[in-house]
Amino acid sequence: MSNSSKINLFILPVLLGSSLLLSACNKNKENPPEQATTQQAQDELQTAPVKAYPATENDAHDIALLDDFDEKFTAMSDDMENELAQMQQAGNLTPEFERNRKLDHIQSALNMLKELDLKTAQGRYIQGMLYQYWESQGQLIQQHTASGTSQDRAQAITAKNLAEYLQAQKQLKHWKQQQKAS
Repeated sequence: MSNSSKINLFILPVLLGSSLLLSACNKNKENPPEQATTQQAQDELQTAPVKAYPATENDAHDIALLDDFDEKFTAMSDDMENELAQMQQAGNLTPEFERNRKLDHIQSALNMLKELDLKTAQGRYIQGMLYQYWESQGQLIQQHTASGTSQDRAQAITAKNLAEYLQAQKQLKHWKQQQKAS
């Protein structure tokens, strides 16, 4: 199973679980039943159909660069999560440090994506969706901290952003399958 598949398998249950938790924490007569909230989260995660692109001689190059980005960024993410978990266990983790570390991590993703020398329209399309996702995540963290954004609003924004990320992964998977078929 690829790293992106592992990430996708992890993100969806976390998002759905968070949605259910938030709905349970905010029980009142106006909230829809739990099943409706779960359905709403699933609807927000719906991705558009993959875009069709003609094959080029640079497809393999761009796929390799995107895979390399994914591997390096996944390793970096794992390291960061381990570091934060160790600090939390030791009692040294402050909310400010965690916030700053996550913002640094997001900035690293943005820098790594900017540095990709992609040669195809499809590669740049995927790069753009990934960049937009990480840029939105950074803005969300900053806005949530600055304005005290409600958890419901933050959850809705995160679901929308996650759909962009999932769309990029779906497009890349489709592209890889096309390469294997040809």
